[in-house]
Amino acid sequence: RSCHSNDAGRPAGELLCMMPNPDEAPGCDLLFVYGTLRRGFELHHHLVRLNANCWGKGEVAGILFDLGRYPGARSPGREGEWIRGEVYQLCRPARDLKVLDEIEGFNPRAPQRGEFVREVAELILCNGQRRRAWVYWLRGGVPTTRRIASGDYAQW
Repeated sequence: RSCHSNDAGRPAGELLCMMPNPDEAPGCDLLFVYGTLRRGFELHHHLVRLNANCWGKGEVAGILFDLGRYPGARSPGREGEWIRGEVYQLCRPARDLKVLDEIEGFNPRAPQRGEFVREVAELILCNGQRRRAWVYWLRGGVPTTRRIASGDYAQW
């Protein structure tokens, strides 16, 4: 499978099954990326090094913010808000997530200390299939930064 766009209309849907404890979803091997881990951005080489397999484009319900050098996402405040990104299958999820947690500054043993938390959320692939994937969400209060209305950091 490759990363290709599908500009058909976005299907309706809602965020499903937020799991803040990484141990609650040991079988989840998909990762949704919406920012600098995407192809063409400065941190994508980490996914290449981990041999992550790109499943293509996808969307997750949420709101995207410009944090300066990178974006941050929040779960949706209301229905109909979407973040566009890419979906990757991790070859060795336990090992790969430890590497990605370090990149994202997330410590599963002390999630309150980082800027991001890792949770499982429902995403929609460009073919309309629904899957569960890990997402790094902004932790804490409402950002005072600019919202990316399109939901797509690549178009920002």
